[in-house]
Amino acid sequence: MTLEPGWAERMARHAVERPARGGFVGPRARLVKAGQQLLLEHGDSQYTIEELVRRAGVAIKTFYRCFPTKEEFLRTVFTTSVTGALPRIREYVLSASGDPLERLRMAVTWPLVWHRENESLSRVIAFEHVRIARTSPETIAVTGRPYEAFVRELIVDAAEAGLVRPANLDWDVHIVTSIVTTSFHTLILGLGEPPEGDREALAENVWRFCLTALRGPGAAAAR
Repeated sequence: MTLEPGWAERMARHAVERPARGGFVGPRARLVKAGQQLLLEHGDSQYTIEELVRRAGVAIKTFYRCFPTKEEFLRTVFTTSVTGALPRIREYVLSASGDPLERLRMAVTWPLVWHRENESLSRVIAFEHVRIARTSPETIAVTGRPYEAFVRELIVDAAEAGLVRPANLDWDVHIVTSIVTTSFHTLILGLGEPPEGDREALAENVWRFCLTALRGPGAAAAR
């Protein structure tokens, strides 16, 4: 999957959906947008609420009307950043190919390909994922559902075209998305290097593994 230059930066910039021209941007959306900017600038979530409200141009009491705690706010920033990108990923994948198997390949490999586009953004998201998972695993579960639903949709399309034969759709979707997520974190957080340090081959080998598990046309189909 080849992404145009600057794609990751645009994804980060537009993670919060823009209002219609002339539309009103509420304080909650302004706070989340400012939180995303500070998260990327700091590389973590250690910025203060005072810094946040200055960036958003709202009062501190407005922050607490929108979010009871900073931690709940940070969960919202994380969820919005991750799920807000998926509609654009979906549009890109569906418009890039009419082949159900190629679409599934792109959906499986894009998180690992995106890493090469912007490693600093990938690292921030990965660290926030790990941090939030310790205190709010339900937030992580909610955040992952749109991607799981997209992978499920593409597996069903490929199965209907006779290109894969999932043994158990629910389990297969869960395992495929878990493998992708774990591979992403292992790479970004420095928990382990791929064989021979070949990061570029990681995405396609994850796809080869998933394709084999889905009883697709064999490893030769994985480029």
